[in-house]
Amino acid sequence: MKKTCAMVVLIGVIPLLLGVSFPRTGVQDKPVSRDTAVSYKEHVAPILQKYCLPCHAEESYNPSELSLDTYALLKKGGKHGASFTEGKPEESLLITKLADDPPFGDRMPLQSRRKKSTTPPPRLTEEETKVLEEWIAQGGKNN
Repeated sequence: MKKTCAMVVLIGVIPLLLGVSFPRTGVQDKPVSRDTAVSYKEHVAPILQKYCLPCHAEESYNPSELSLDTYALLKKGGKHGASFTEGKPEESLLITKLADDPPFGDRMPLQSRRKKSTTPPPRLTEEETKVLEEWIAQGGKNN
């Protein structure tokens, strides 16, 4: 047992001593800026899946008639109009509905109807919101 623990510690420490790092996943690991090409598939879709699809999936009923399962459905929008305006994040519902005081209705994301909980719904991090804003500013491409 002691030998196994020592091996595990050694395996974990050696890369650090050699300055080797292993790739991590997640939006926070890939800060975006005007110089970074934001990818729908790599950056935006995982955010939508995490926060939006519990309610805005095509097979789910939602009063806004907005489905975010695919790029085509995202681009199509819902009964309140297009989800985003290419190049204009400040005018895009995808962004304005995340604000404390959205232009209509409630701030998103809401607590999932599938989960019965008294805790407040999870909110996007500042970095996740910046990813969405920058993707829209870069034209909201299906890349």
